[in-house]
Parts: sequence; structure tokens; C-alpha cells
Amino acid sequence: MFTGTLMLARRLFFSLSFLLPCFVVVEASADVAPEVNSVVAQPGELGSGAFRWFGFKIYEAQLFTTQGKRFQWEKPFALQLKYARKVRARIQLRASQDELERLEGSRPDHPQIVKKLTGCLRDVKSGDRVVAAARGADELDFFVNGTQTCSLTHTGIRDRYMSIWLSDQARDRELARRLRGAV
Repeated sequence: MFTGTLMLARRLFFSLSFLLPCFVVVEASADVAPEVNSVVAQPGELGSGAFRWFGFKIYEAQLFTTQGKRFQWEKPFALQLKYARKVRARIQLRASQDELERLEGSRPDHPQIVKKLTGCLRDVKSGDRVVAAARGADELDFFVNGTQTCSLTHTGIRDRYMSIWLSDQARDRELARRLRGAV
């Protein structure tokens, strides 16, 4: 009788072990925000990490690419920031402007970009999710907690704006490397 019970338990365990990967995949997919799914086919997390300023965690960042494959600027991708604290839109806007100037120097179209970004950025609080999704070289879609705030079109905006987080010249180079899966 003990042997029969043991055999049944082994069979049950063996059968259920095949189902385990299915549950893991479902759980991993559930973490992908719907707005990421709308831009990136079969999104998978390529990399993630926290951004800190003077030791304070500002946000947790995740980069999604198709099936979590190697990052390429010309392929669809989405950057998700989950904020750990309150940050006003005007602070985000100023930081974006400062970073563009730091990365590119002073350019005549910076005021145009900043004006367009004004319609995209919102005040955020702890737990809020912001997604910037690249639709092409000249278009970025912005979402806050799943609601689209804008579709920003500007020549070269994908590479220029997203370089703030993803380029080798990003303020936090280590985070940029982790996001791109280079670590």
C-alpha cells in the first residue's frame, strides 16, 4: 500500500512539473503593462535597475524588447519607470531639458522638444508607472498608469530623448548598461 501511494505521488509530481513552466510564464507576462504590449510584440524584460539620486531611490526602470532580445535602437522597445516617490511634472521637464543639453549641447530645437514634452509629463507619486514607447525614429508614445498622455513626434526624438536612460553617456551609465542587458 505504501509503495502504491508513493508511486501515485511520484506520478502526480512528475505530471505537475510539466505545468510549472506554464505558470511561471503566465506570471512573468502578467508583469508587462498593457501599454507595453500595445507597442512591443511579445514583450520581454531585457534589463532593469533602480535610479537613485543622492542615495534616494527615485524609480525602478525596466526595458522591454520583443521577447527580451538584444536591444537595438531601430527595433520596438518600451522603457517603464515605476516611481518610488513624488516627482512633479515641472521637475521631470527640467531634468529632461538639462539632460538633453548635457548630452547634445545647446541645440536650436530644444525649446520645441520641451514644449512638446509639457503635454506628455504628469506629476507622479510613489507607485505610479510611466512608459515611454518608441514607435519609430521620430515618435514616442507616453503613458502614465496605462493612460496615454501624448504621442510626441519630432525628428530623431527616439534616439535623442531615450539616450537620457539608454546611451553610454547616460547620467547613470551602469543603469543604462543593465537596462540594455549589457551587464
